[in-house]
Amino acid sequence: MLNNLEYSDKVKELSEINAQLNALKAKKSELEAWFLTLGSEALKDSKAKSVCYQSDDGSSVIYTQAQKLTLEAPAVLKKLLGNTFSDFIEEKSEPTYKVKSAAVERMLIGLYTGNYTKISPSEVISQLPCSSEQQAILSKRLKGANFETDVKNIREIGGFSEQDASDYAYLYAEAVVYDTFRRLMELSGADGNPEEFIKGLTVAVSVDDTTKISIK
Repeated sequence: MLNNLEYSDKVKELSEINAQLNALKAKKSELEAWFLTLGSEALKDSKAKSVCYQSDDGSSVIYTQAQKLTLEAPAVLKKLLGNTFSDFIEEKSEPTYKVKSAAVERMLIGLYTGNYTKISPSEVISQLPCSSEQQAILSKRLKGANFETDVKNIREIGGFSEQDASDYAYLYAEAVVYDTFRRLMELSGADGNPEEFIKGLTVAVSVDDTTKISIK
């Protein structure tokens, strides 16, 4: 049997450890909140999804943000997309629905958030202040799917600064959103005002912003 002194020592030790853990959790939350604010500001007005901060000893903190698409009214979306609905939206037996096409998911997110421009991707490339040969190569390399890859290609092939490459890649990604929308409307045979169609889409879906801090 343990005596009272031994109980007391163990209780004291566990209490001290618990207090230390609570202090560490509070400090961790404080630091994560600091990086969430820093990362959010760093990615403001950018299509980049993450930013990495490194220490002198090689440790790193990665801030990541994403957008989650939810199909709120599949019946409305089905009516809007017509006979192309099943090509891009998977209907499961529950029933639940899942967007099968990454390009269409980016389109729906872009239209919902207003992050699109009505000029075509080819017009964006034609506006790039570089040679026609460089434009021709970029027209094959740029996809509007991976922002970092597009920035790299514009910088290396077009000879632009990091900031200019980022700006052009941002514009190109927004042009691809509307171009995907335009082509999808042609496929579905939809008639009417595109703005009214977009308004209908914003009723059919919703988009939530998510953020994450990871440590390596």
